[in-house]
Amino acid sequence: MDNIKLSDKIHLQKYLYLLSLLCSAKIEVAEFEQVFLQIKAQDGYWQSGMFDERIGKVLDTLYLDIRDYSLDYLYDPDDFVNVNLISFNEGELRSRAIAALRKLKDLQKIIVVNRKTG
Repeated sequence: MDNIKLSDKIHLQKYLYLLSLLCSAKIEVAEFEQVFLQIKAQDGYWQSGMFDERIGKVLDTLYLDIRDYSLDYLYDPDDFVNVNLISFNEGELRSRAIAALRKLKDLQKIIVVNRKTG
């Protein structure tokens, strides 16, 4: 199925807006990280797996990128990630955010109104 539900487009708007603020340098990476994680934590639509698989994959990848970038996460003594394998900096996170924004904008163009689920 090539179409994305209208409800996906609606729930995606907050992420598109936040990504556009970061990509246009209107907010710093630290603020983006904080707000993104707060929004995600409260997003029942995403957490319940209701996003189209393609959108979910982009958002999940972005979440992992943010998590890998986060200094709090990197230095968590209870987490067994080898921090030497992660070489993220603000520029890298911005590049990945730009790529995610591009993919999500492309996906949101493929909309269908589904009366049963949309």
